[in-house]
Formats: sequence, C-alpha cells, structure tokens
Amino acid sequence: MPGQHRKQTAAWKLTPPAVCGSVATVAAVLGVAIQLSSVAQPAAAVETSSSSAVESESATTTAPPTALLAPAAMAIEPPLLVEKVAVQHLPPPIPCSTELSGTRPHVAQVGHLLKKTFGVTEVGGAVGRYDGDHGAGLALDLMTSDFAHGDAIAEFVLANRQRFGVNYVIWRQRYNDGNGWSYMENRGSPTANHYDHVHVSFDRAAQVDVTC
Repeated sequence: MPGQHRKQTAAWKLTPPAVCGSVATVAAVLGVAIQLSSVAQPAAAVETSSSSAVESESATTTAPPTALLAPAAMAIEPPLLVEKVAVQHLPPPIPCSTELSGTRPHVAQVGHLLKKTFGVTEVGGAVGRYDGDHGAGLALDLMTSDFAHGDAIAEFVLANRQRFGVNYVIWRQRYNDGNGWSYMENRGSPTANHYDHVHVSFDRAAQVDVTC
C-alpha cells in the first residue's frame, strides 16, 4: 500500500560451522577417490606385466627350434669324392722304352729314365765296345763333364741300386758298388779315368720295371 514499506526477504546464508562441514565432506570424498585411483593403477600394472610374461613364455615355448633344424636341412657333398674322381681319370704311367742301342732291355729302361731325369743327351752302350759289360750290353756311359751334374747322377743311381739292378758305378776315377767310394789307378786320360762320363754296370739277371 502507498506509504508502506515492504519487508526485505532475508538472503540465504551459511553459518561458519555449516561451511566447515561442507568443506570437510568434499575433502573426504576427494581423498577416498584418490586412494581408490592409487590402488587401481598398481593392480592394472601387475595384471599387464603378468599378461606380458605369460605371452612371452608362451612364445618362447612354442617357437620352432630353427637352430636344430638347420644342419638337418643342409646336404654337403664331401670334397674327397671330387678328388677321387679326378685321380681316377689320370692316365696310367708309361713304361720306359726297352730299346737303346747296344743295351739289353732292362738296361735300356734305366738309360731312358736317366736321360729324362737329368737331361743327359748322350748315353753310350756297346757301340764300338766288344769287351766287358759294355760288350754284353750291360753298361751305360752317361756323358757329362760337369762334376755337380755327374755327382747327382751317380748318387741317384746308387740310391736306387737294387731297384735298377746296378752292380757298380765309376765316376771321377772312383769306384762304388754300394759300400762307399774307393779311388782307382790312373788310366792316363780323362775319359779312361771317367772324368767326362758316369759309368754304370748292371746285373745280367736284373728285373727292372720303371716308368718315364
């Protein structure tokens, strides 16, 4: 009504105790939520770790043993088989010729072997000789004036004396029947004293089989 004042509606107010109670309630709710979140995270981590470990163990257990299967899958041919095949196709050795002027067949074989081995170009037999072993076709004269060359020939023949059927060797005025060198008398010339050739005498019944 005119002239009258309306009463103001009192605003809703919280008393200090009520405010404190509300804050405490909110804080308690937040604390419980944080605690639950903290408990849930380790549990999830443990579950994830356990799951990964099981999967890893399963993968390790079921993986095929490739290292053990590899050797069984390989097939390597032994190299020795190739070498044997190559050796089988080698041509057989050729026997030395049994023909050499003025010599018997077994003497000729040794003569050809010595010619090839030491490069001797001149080998004498019974040509122009009618006495002794030369006359019988049982001797060789391997011509050389090189002492080192002649030494090598003489030592080789003596080392194979039984194989070649050799009785003795004369070289540089020395005689050797397998028991060492012994000096001979002076015969007056380099040829007679065997300074320009190695003389080899053979057994008549020797059995010789050498290849060239």
